[in-house]
Amino acid sequence: MGGDAPNQLLEIYSILVAGFLGTMGLPHVLVRFYTNSDGRAARRATVAVLAMIGGFYALVTLVGALSRLYTPQLLVRGDTDAAVLLVPTAVLGHDWAGWLLGGLVAAGAAAAFLSTSSGLVVSLAGVLFTDVFQDAWRGRLHDFRIAAVVATVPPLFLALCVPRLDFSLTVPLVFAVAASTFCPLLVLGIWWRGLTARGAVAGVLVGGGLSGIAVGITTFAAVPPGWLGVLLVRPAAVTVPAAFLTMVVVSRLTRSEVPAGVDGTLLLLHAPERLGLMADRRGRSHQG
Repeated sequence: MGGDAPNQLLEIYSILVAGFLGTMGLPHVLVRFYTNSDGRAARRATVAVLAMIGGFYALVTLVGALSRLYTPQLLVRGDTDAAVLLVPTAVLGHDWAGWLLGGLVAAGAAAAFLSTSSGLVVSLAGVLFTDVFQDAWRGRLHDFRIAAVVATVPPLFLALCVPRLDFSLTVPLVFAVAASTFCPLLVLGIWWRGLTARGAVAGVLVGGGLSGIAVGITTFAAVPPGWLGVLLVRPAAVTVPAAFLTMVVVSRLTRSEVPAGVDGTLLLLHAPERLGLMADRRGRSHQG
């Protein structure tokens, strides 16, 4: 690794932080809570999706090992992105089996793109519909399709303006944004009774803002050399701790705003389903 060893080590650890903590913010996971009939089904579907994502991560490692063994010329030329499509024919030969597996991999990649984008649209449109159209605008817009269009147009416009980028650069950035926003909010919101609304909002703004700035600079500007450039390309090592720290500090400063029923809410979240607490809560809400 030479003289760049500290910077490369920082990059590796930042990628690990983004990958581990950003998974819980992926649309593949969040969309489960919008497309299931009840909380129990959503939790089971989420566990199944996380298991499949774990299997996908294992397959990525396997493809990397196979590409190094069967297509080493791609590493020499720097065309490692083509390994996913070339490894099947390199392993099975240029007969029908190799081409069939290569076509299946290509179709799976296209399906992954569509599922990711549609999951993001549904998640963002759900937030816009409930928190903006229904609450902020007092229910003036009742069509969810309008929220879906609003959630689709700005990212589509930005995608058309962004130059071509390597997936090895963009994917860790996406994970870094998720790890800097959803991860602190979910972890502290589920496991820490001291979190306040102001602390949650401040932490999401700090984590999302810092990671968003890094994404913007990396996408549209030249990245400086050294450790600063590493943190711009792989910002999770800084943005994730900053988001957690902001949520904790702001929540401590506004501890008087902790909801009175937070203990009961956390009990409902963590108590076994066989106790029937969620059913009792639904019954009381219907009676009220």
